Amino acid sequence: MRRELALVIDELLTGALPPGRRYEKSKSGRNLHSVRLNRQYRFVFLVGEDGNAIPVAVGPHDEAYRVT
Repeated sequence: MRRELALVIDELLTGALPPGRRYEKSKSGRNLHSVRLNRQYRFVFLVGEDGNAIPVAVGPHDEAYRVT
């Protein structure tokens, strides 16, 4: 999972995120975003006003979304 997370972070930084990653912005009204790591796991992060990303959760789909 660490390797996949590192790959996703690189893809986000370079702007080369493939459509299969299913990048989503949360509908919660907060500036939360999520990206698919694999069929089961997601990476959830908060984008601050300065554009920096703060990791919030990495885990199985439903568990990762519970923090949002």
